[in-house]
Amino acid sequence: MKVPQNDQIQTDKTLSALDAYINRVYRIIVLIIPFFCICASITITALHLTGHYPDINRTALLLFDLSDILYLLIGLYLFYTGFGPDGIVLPAKLSAGKYVMALILLIQWNAISYLWPFMDFWAYSILFTLMLALFFDVKLVLFATGGIVFSMVLSWIVKGSRLLPPNDDYFIANMTFRIVGLVLMLFSINLITFFGGKFLVEELEKYVNYDTLTHLLNRRSMDNYLQEAHRMAKTGMAPFCLLMMDIDDFKHINDTWGHECGDEVLRGVAKIVSSSVGKDDCVFRWGGEEILVLLKADEIIARRVAERIRIAIQKNTFEYNRTRIGVTITIGISAYSTEKGIQDMMNEADKKLYDGKRSGKNQVVF
Repeated sequence: MKVPQNDQIQTDKTLSALDAYINRVYRIIVLIIPFFCICASITITALHLTGHYPDINRTALLLFDLSDILYLLIGLYLFYTGFGPDGIVLPAKLSAGKYVMALILLIQWNAISYLWPFMDFWAYSILFTLMLALFFDVKLVLFATGGIVFSMVLSWIVKGSRLLPPNDDYFIANMTFRIVGLVLMLFSINLITFFGGKFLVEELEKYVNYDTLTHLLNRRSMDNYLQEAHRMAKTGMAPFCLLMMDIDDFKHINDTWGHECGDEVLRGVAKIVSSSVGKDDCVFRWGGEEILVLLKADEIIARRVAERIRIAIQKNTFEYNRTRIGVTITIGISAYSTEKGIQDMMNEADKKLYDGKRSGKNQVVF
């Protein structure tokens, strides 16, 4: 197996379904929320200038309009600077964009509440959090909905004479309807966000980061894990080793029993390898029948783990159409040292693996 050189170790960067979804939502949110703010400015200002809404402080209206122009500039900035060279939204910009837009919505909600003090405005609260639900980020939506509720209750205290219903026989009924309606609307948004994140985003992440046959991490997700392990090792926080392993004579299995049998064997081997390492270690399907393990341990422990994996696979048999099939595995180990980069470690583990293949197979080479 030839290990890709330099930046080729990072896998194909074509946009996944999850990347494409997040990219589009980010673009929409950072532009459409400022656009909505501008629409509010135009509407209120036009009503005031045409005499349909004279009861407004002109200074406050001017500050409101200028603020909305600023929001548009912020949105354009986030839109044009939010993406890396690979076309994927940068994690820092994604987080900043989400919470900046949530903060803008909260400010806008309060500004309109006091500029447009009519008691039925509370019914529009759902519009100020609905767009954020597209990110399926529970913390983000909780932040926005919590801010809306706090702002609304505060406005009832500060501007109760304008924002609350008349204090008559129906006051309690009216307020009860408002509060129950508000809670149910915002609870529904949080519920949609939770289940959307749980069953949509998590499923997309599985397809993006995991191999569908073996359920191991795929090469696409590998680079970030390796870079983080290398960074921690350089700071002295934790050593790590790379275990490159390959099923011996796997082509013979495919040729003899067929590729479905080969898939069953590969799934079984992947399960044994995954169960033989710690929860903080990472197991990747490198390609074909080859598996890479990022083991967060020193070389002594890595040898023991590799030998345990080799023996477990040698002792195990895999059943296919009532036939028991035995396989062996060869493993090459590369341990971190200060003079080695990730590419050096990959090349070293790969070389040791094939040294073992040439010298008899079914062994650990370190």
